[in-house]
Amino acid sequence: MIFQKLTAAALGVAMLVGAAPKSAEADILVMGGNPEGSLFYAQSQAIASVIGQHTGDRVDVLPQSGTVFFPMFVSSEVDLGLSSPIEANFAFRAVGPYEGANGGEGYPISTIMLGSPIRLSLVVRGSSDIQSMADLKGKRVASNYGAFAGSSITAEAALANAGLTDDDIEVVSVSSYPEGVTAVIEGRADAAVGSIGSGILQQLNAAEGARILSIDPSPEAMARSKEIGSAFVPIEVPAGIVGVDSDIHALSYATTLYGRSDLADEKVSAILETLWEHSEELKAIHPSLATWTPDRFADTAVVVPFHPAAIEFFKSKGVWTDELEARQAEISAK
Repeated sequence: MIFQKLTAAALGVAMLVGAAPKSAEADILVMGGNPEGSLFYAQSQAIASVIGQHTGDRVDVLPQSGTVFFPMFVSSEVDLGLSSPIEANFAFRAVGPYEGANGGEGYPISTIMLGSPIRLSLVVRGSSDIQSMADLKGKRVASNYGAFAGSSITAEAALANAGLTDDDIEVVSVSSYPEGVTAVIEGRADAAVGSIGSGILQQLNAAEGARILSIDPSPEAMARSKEIGSAFVPIEVPAGIVGVDSDIHALSYATTLYGRSDLADEKVSAILETLWEHSEELKAIHPSLATWTPDRFADTAVVVPFHPAAIEFFKSKGVWTDELEARQAEISAK
């Protein structure tokens, strides 16, 4: 079973971290944020910095994927996590790559806020003759990311967008998102998942040039991507960004900050108040967070129920709507 392998990886890292379970009132919070070189890692560092500056709590970033840090929500070794809503929903409901998680109950995850839209596709070397997703047929593609489930999901969705599956490519197995792009740099893979704005993508561009392949934004193609992850939407990416020489479309979703469900209300409220009042500071640390703004925090695109303290916070700000109430009820039924 896939989840048994993920659990083994999670336990191994938990032993390395060696953190004792913490109370909800702890002055040190731990945030899962993906490995160095990923966009989530850079964004997690920025968010942790702003929270730390204005709440008095220190926020340490654990550079691991959700398959590692979501299980650590159970033991309170990790308090927060930046993740894709697609992976978080799988982990919350114990389905997909998280089938059987936490005895089949799923992990105790709550949404704190929705944030910036991410831009994802598959990337190749700038000198490659691969110009489109269709050209990937028969090519070496990093599509199996092991315990790094989020990138495996993205690869599957990007391929599905073009009507392809793993049966149509030569699968390259890697252990993380940065390693996938590294495989392209080193010539071990022809394509890998590329997160626009990530440090490792810039390394590829500096070493070999980078070309982000466009997805098909048509309803028919997106329906195939949504079969893999319902939160995927198309987003237009203008020319001029690393890896993008002409306007293209990429897969997107709202990067989301999650917390363990038993995280103290006052902690959740303090985090929300801080990022609501000081969101402008985020973009100064990392430009991708220019769109991490209060108008996005509460949105019906949510797929994992909001933390109760988040609901109260949004009500106090006058942004909790009947539509959000209905969405909360809909997704709260496991």
